[in-house]
Amino acid sequence: MQIIEQYSTPFYKNIIDLPPSMVRKLWKKDQVLILDIRTPQEYIEHHIPGSLLIPMDYLEILQEYFSDREVAVVCEHGNRARYATYGMPHIYKRKAIYMIGGMAGWMSMGYEVESGMDENGTKWEEWLEKKLS
Repeated sequence: MQIIEQYSTPFYKNIIDLPPSMVRKLWKKDQVLILDIRTPQEYIEHHIPGSLLIPMDYLEILQEYFSDREVAVVCEHGNRARYATYGMPHIYKRKAIYMIGGMAGWMSMGYEVESGMDENGTKWEEWLEKKLS
C-alpha cells in the first residue's frame, strides 16, 4: 500500500496539501503558523491553540500580517481553506499548506483544541481598524 504524505500541484508550487498529523508536526516545531480562516463564532467554539484568526473575507486585505511566514490554512471541514489556498494563491509569498479535513479532521485525531476568544482571535479586528482609519 502506498501512503501519500503530501500532495502538490505543478500549477501552484508554493501550495501543498497535508493531513492534520503532518501539520501538527510542523506546528509543534514552530515551522508553520496556523491560519484559521473561519468566523469568530466558530473560533470561539473551538480552535487550535496559538492559531491566528483572520476570517476568509479579510485575508486579502490583511495579508501583510501573515505573508512573511509559512502558513497552514484551516477552516472547519476544508472547503474554505481549499478555496483560500488554491483560489487566492497570490496572497501567499511563501509556502502555504492546505490542511486536509480542517478542524473536523484535526479533532477526529484527538489533537489539542481550545474554546473561547483569545488575543490571536481578536488581532485581525485591530489590524482592520488600523487599515480603515
